[in-house]
Amino acid sequence: MNTMQRIVKNMAALFTAHFIVAMVSLVLSIFIARVLGATIFGTYTFVLAFIAVFAVFSDMGYNTLLVREVARDKSQAGKYLNNVLSIRLALSLTILGLIAIIINVLGYPEDIKNIIYIFGIYTLVISFSDVFKVTFRAFEKMKYESYITILSNVVKVSLGLLILFLGYGLLEISLVFLLSGIFDLLISFLVCEKRFVKPRMELDTDFWKSTITSALPLGLLTMLGLICVKIDTLMLAMMKGVVVVGWYNAAYNLVLGFRPIPHIFMNALFPLMAHYYVSSEKSLRIGYERSFKYLFVLGLPIAAGISLLSGEIIFLIYGEQFSHSVVALRILAWDVLLLSICAPVSFMLVFMDRQNQMAIIVGVCALLNIVLNLALIPRFSYVGAGIATLTTESVLFVLYFYFVSKYSHKLPIYKIIVRPLVSCSVMVLCIHYCGELWLPARIASATILYFAVLYLIGGFDEKDKEMVGALISG
Repeated sequence: MNTMQRIVKNMAALFTAHFIVAMVSLVLSIFIARVLGATIFGTYTFVLAFIAVFAVFSDMGYNTLLVREVARDKSQAGKYLNNVLSIRLALSLTILGLIAIIINVLGYPEDIKNIIYIFGIYTLVISFSDVFKVTFRAFEKMKYESYITILSNVVKVSLGLLILFLGYGLLEISLVFLLSGIFDLLISFLVCEKRFVKPRMELDTDFWKSTITSALPLGLLTMLGLICVKIDTLMLAMMKGVVVVGWYNAAYNLVLGFRPIPHIFMNALFPLMAHYYVSSEKSLRIGYERSFKYLFVLGLPIAAGISLLSGEIIFLIYGEQFSHSVVALRILAWDVLLLSICAPVSFMLVFMDRQNQMAIIVGVCALLNIVLNLALIPRFSYVGAGIATLTTESVLFVLYFYFVSKYSHKLPIYKIIVRPLVSCSVMVLCIHYCGELWLPARIASATILYFAVLYLIGGFDEKDKEMVGALISG
């Protein structure tokens, strides 16, 4: 199998997993909203956001560091895996204690406390699974990650739907999440032990000291990035209540379903491009240009289509009780495009070992996001939160792009975006003038038209066709 086939095969495995997981998870989210109502759904999304802010401290950048360093030298897999597991255990126990202290100080009701505890344990269990999964990724064997992720999420969603149909509530849903997380961890452990590295806890203080300067900025990136994503939900809950949080997150969840796509794409390329950084500057530059092009081509029509069809999408999926979510979705849809073009630029900075600069940039953007939310939410509610999100993502992209252009390679932006913009304009006209068509048929027709026009006006070259050929033959 040549390099192109290997990349495409890994990418296909991760995309397949994400697509299936996104679909089944969205189904569960929709049923929680429809069956339990906007107030309980708002509580559910608030708890997930609350836990996510703490759980991010369990990584501290070591997942990314493991992939990057093991991709460069496979003999280091055992050293990184075993020490990262030890670090993860110490951090997880600290985080659980911190969560317990804060929710008691804030005086949440007993039922909410129990749900937070269970979701907290679930999230930390999954963080251990992720250590094994990034090990698979470092060896460019994403199929194992794909299989395990699909299986555990199908179990989670199936049991969750059963619980809802039997008339149970959010506490029982949280127990289902925990059960699926334990299942995911056990399978990940067994696959890692049989196929890659035998996991065991290892406490090497020299390793911890030597890697923390590289890992900590990456961890700060993850932490600050998550603050940018979740802080709006927490601030909405405090300023406007959980019902508004439910309206906002009904829209945001549809957008977040697309959020992992650019990262899946870049994660499939990560081991190879990390190797190119030390072996071939030309290959790294080509990979950067191609990844930016493909993600822009993909993100643009998704963002435009969701924004244009936001009303029909919300009413079809959630019903009229979530009519307030339409405006939020119309705004947040453009986050798909911003995330798509940010991903290759941010990964380039990681390859270049510029994580210190990245941490400063993300810190500035996190602060900007908080300030904007404080200014906009009191007056514009969830609409203000959406505007704050888009503004922050735009500033993040501009700063990332500036530093990559300064230290490595400046993209020919006009050459990359002009043809997709023309094709997207034709697609938008199709959606507008075919309003009588059934919604899924209109979406399918617009998608086909977009790619057909892009092909006819020269949006794909021989390298792109080679990649498609590799996917078919692989």
